[in-house]
Amino acid sequence: MTCAESILPSLQIEALAYGGSGLGYHEGKVVFVPMTAPGDRVRCVVHKVKKRFAVARLERILEPSPDRCEAPCPVFGECGGCQWQYLPYTLQADWKQRIFNDLLLRQADIPDCCIRPLIAAPSPWHYRSRAQLKMRAVHGRLVMGFYRRGSHYIIDHRQCAILHPRLGEVAGIFRDALKGFRHADKIPQMDLGVGDDGGVRILLHYLGDDRNQLADYLKPVAQAAKAALFLQTGKKTQLYRVCGAEDLMIRVGDPPMQLAYGPGGFAQVNLDQNRNLVSIVVETVRQVGARQVLDLFCGMGNLTLPVAREVAGITGVEEFPQSINKARFNALSLAEDRADFYLAPAEETIARLGRKKDYDLVMLDPPRTGAYDVIRQLQRLKPRHILYVSCEPPTLARDLVPLLHNGYTLAWSRPMDFFPQTHHIESVSLLRCSD
Repeated sequence: MTCAESILPSLQIEALAYGGSGLGYHEGKVVFVPMTAPGDRVRCVVHKVKKRFAVARLERILEPSPDRCEAPCPVFGECGGCQWQYLPYTLQADWKQRIFNDLLLRQADIPDCCIRPLIAAPSPWHYRSRAQLKMRAVHGRLVMGFYRRGSHYIIDHRQCAILHPRLGEVAGIFRDALKGFRHADKIPQMDLGVGDDGGVRILLHYLGDDRNQLADYLKPVAQAAKAALFLQTGKKTQLYRVCGAEDLMIRVGDPPMQLAYGPGGFAQVNLDQNRNLVSIVVETVRQVGARQVLDLFCGMGNLTLPVAREVAGITGVEEFPQSINKARFNALSLAEDRADFYLAPAEETIARLGRKKDYDLVMLDPPRTGAYDVIRQLQRLKPRHILYVSCEPPTLARDLVPLLHNGYTLAWSRPMDFFPQTHHIESVSLLRCSD
């Protein structure tokens, strides 16, 4: 393959790769082809050539894999929200396990014996409790949906197969209400969320200058839909409540506790899997006998507060003000005095807090970019255990390497599927200081 635009008349797809593409081999080079499955024989067009691999777009499936199934979503293949609806869920889970194991072996030299079985999602459909729908008003027509993969072109659709049914219902109500409304072209995004109690919250991003008129128009719509409504007119801190309760409530822990998170705040998308994650974290804290815990990137206390019931003290650190305020609110609501919370970037806080307290366990749940700067600080702090919750296997592998080279061993790592029909893989890993 020497040309950036060349046709491969026949390519056998042999595996799936992280990112969702199928892969085959041509003239000794890996070729990644989105929308393909192991067992497919395809015709594809190579449009990107690198030294060790090439990327192609699918032109035609010559012989489909026997594992293929019909995707239920009418816009699957156009919408960028899902990659694997044509694969049965059991096969998706199997490939996520293989991809996770292979990635950690290749990038961090972690053998399969250290990796526990993947926890599959209880439900592969209608699991998303949060979503950001993009919106555009064009000539009186309102387009609403997710972006096409690799573009800012919105794929219009009314029924999302992975969105919680209640959110789909409310999104449809707002779509109909905004159709033809003169402010609709100033609303580029709708954030939706649903809590464990069925409460729904809508946050509209508004770029116009007549907020009150928009609020007056939409308030009865929101009330009829039994949804709270907020407008965001700039940064996350510039929120205006139109109607309804500020918080959504999620349930975690055993016995269950209720945690609130506000508009613009973060909660895991898959609430059932989040409960499984919290259970694993709490049980691990018990097993290692941790007494003083530091929880970095703590958000509104999703892990901090369930763990607080098991330890002598826990410190949560978060740099987003709304989240740390909500964590304090949740602790107060639960009368939990073993948890303290600090508003600060994680990497700037470890050394200062580490001098005050001897933490024997550090938990971290960073964003997709990982926590490389934090890892360097942890090498100096040297807690007895580190519990790393990750939503991006490549950055997890990158962050594990310096720890494994500086006095830590990996006790275990466990992948979890929070996002069926997509390539994303969550995980939790326990490291033990061997110095």
